[in-house]
Amino acid sequence: MTTAIDPSRQSVEAQPPDNELDVRARKRMEVGLAPRRPTAKSIPQRPPDVTTLPLPPLALALTLVAVLLATGLLVAANLGGGLSLWLPSRQAATTPLPGRAAPSADYVLRLADDFSQSTSPLTQGAQPEAWQSALLPAESVYAMQVWPNHLAWSLLGGAKLSGYRLQASVEVDATTPSGFAGLMVRFQDERHFYLLAVDGSGRYQVQRQEGEQAEVILPWRMADFLNRAGSANILTAEDDGSRLRFYGNGMLLAEVEKLVYPLGNLGLAAGGLGQGVAEVRFDWFQLYDAAIQ
Repeated sequence: MTTAIDPSRQSVEAQPPDNELDVRARKRMEVGLAPRRPTAKSIPQRPPDVTTLPLPPLALALTLVAVLLATGLLVAANLGGGLSLWLPSRQAATTPLPGRAAPSADYVLRLADDFSQSTSPLTQGAQPEAWQSALLPAESVYAMQVWPNHLAWSLLGGAKLSGYRLQASVEVDATTPSGFAGLMVRFQDERHFYLLAVDGSGRYQVQRQEGEQAEVILPWRMADFLNRAGSANILTAEDDGSRLRFYGNGMLLAEVEKLVYPLGNLGLAAGGLGQGVAEVRFDWFQLYDAAIQ
């Protein structure tokens, strides 16, 4: 059986008897103390009152205004292109490759590759005694070998683009300076296209392939700003739908306004002009779509 505890009785039993209290009182008086020890103050003590806000109202208002202003600036910068969202560099990336910014706000990146991955949209294969191409991710290059008097290419698509900018870093091997690298645009089929070619001696040419004949729009000519075999050049083709422009290392090479072929596919090309097999390497390419105005 359990017994309930009476709280009032417990408190009385906790007090010492009266004679014991008198002995304590005498001892306190002998040392100069009051006979009774005060047990509590008549007025309870509590911490001082403080304001319920951590900051004065004016300071809080100023802080809120600063936060709203900063938020507005960030939103404006993002809408205006001041903030960039960077994704890992890979095939079909949607941001410029590191170190290669977009040409202007008039273009949107559609496709990019630095050839560091094991896949690529470019053709890999070979045709005996004509050409062969291979992706070399360990070296981050796309390599093409082309036999003399042959032209090889790999298409990227782009037939549905209304305007674009294609640019690529290319290098003719130092041992085969007679080889050339190029950009192929407005490709209709293997007998109808435009081609920009830059060889290992610092020359460039623009031509239009029409059936079995190649019509030279701009014959081979030297350019001091083009690097020789063993060093890379950045080649660029811009097409706004009514005019073609070709650039080498940022310098205008040619402008074509009387266009015979409509917009079509585009790609990277290489060829051989000498006696030996030409070797050409592409370090990267970027394809920009003209932004809708």
